[in-house]
Amino acid sequence: MSPSRRAVAWSSVAGMAVVGATVTAVFMVGPPGTTRAADAEVAADTTTRPTTAVVEQGTLTGTTTRAGRLSRLGGPTIAGSAPGTITSLPKVGDALSARSELFRVDDEPVTAFEGALPQWRAFEQGMAKGPDVRQLEDNLKAWGYFPGTPDDTFDRRTANAVSAWQKDTGQERTGSIARGALQFVTGSFTVSTLTAAVGDASGGDLYDTARDDKVVSVDLPVGSPLAAVDGVVSVALPGHGTVPGRVSDVGAAVADETTGKTTVPVTVSLDDPAAAGDLTDASVQVDFVSEVKEDVLHVPVLALGAAVDDGFVVEVLQPDGTTTAVPVEAGLFAGDRVEVTGDVRAGAEVVVPA
Repeated sequence: MSPSRRAVAWSSVAGMAVVGATVTAVFMVGPPGTTRAADAEVAADTTTRPTTAVVEQGTLTGTTTRAGRLSRLGGPTIAGSAPGTITSLPKVGDALSARSELFRVDDEPVTAFEGALPQWRAFEQGMAKGPDVRQLEDNLKAWGYFPGTPDDTFDRRTANAVSAWQKDTGQERTGSIARGALQFVTGSFTVSTLTAAVGDASGGDLYDTARDDKVVSVDLPVGSPLAAVDGVVSVALPGHGTVPGRVSDVGAAVADETTGKTTVPVTVSLDDPAAAGDLTDASVQVDFVSEVKEDVLHVPVLALGAAVDDGFVVEVLQPDGTTTAVPVEAGLFAGDRVEVTGDVRAGAEVVVPA
């Protein structure tokens, strides 16, 4: 093949919408319908059988690959709302959950309670009813202090339960809880970064936390069809192979002030979080399923040849050992396979470069 003709062949393939595949070679063949036969029996005896691959029929899945980052899912940010001086903080790596001491202010503990609602007021008799009271009583009930059925009313039963809890934790028994003396959180987490130190005034963020769950973050172009919740992906983890996952969250578009580009942050959750092993922070490759075609014929990408009059052909092996150049149309590219339509059938053998 002349240099110019080879450039045409490469251009033909490069111009296709190749999804998740790299075309590494395209060979030139004669006009469609031509055959290659042995010139003589002696030549036939010395000619080796060409390398072939089978035309397969089935489902072909196209993917789009994007770079991502594996990290631990962020936990709650612990803030100091009680006035005073911070006298104790946990260490980075400490595991915390409901009933844990989050920090101390003026040597008084601030305790973690389970709940989604924040504490916006003090808990005491005479306060107005509210779901935050039920949230408080749910915790006291789970810990064995509240005898009845949790409700929205802070009454004597609630005060007695609070007093019993205060006694067991070495606090002054008041039967009430000042604003900032507890903090509602959800689930378990570990301390990841301290942003305050012992001796600082209580107020603002004290430290960040992280969950044990691991997720992958990917930035996609605005308007990308891949940015869809429940989209199927596979994630290549360093040293841990490829594991399946799904898009679990799509964030709001973010503009990068440096580059001027706007992207959409996508969160991918692994189907089996344990598959990440001890990885907590790593660069990964994410393959998003972008197109699926069922019951189609497909061949290796390397089986495609550039036809003399543009388009593509495959060389089909005949029963007598000769090959015939058959014109085909290329459809979905997926990995090292490509969908083809034309005068070919499933099970036929096509020539691929040795």
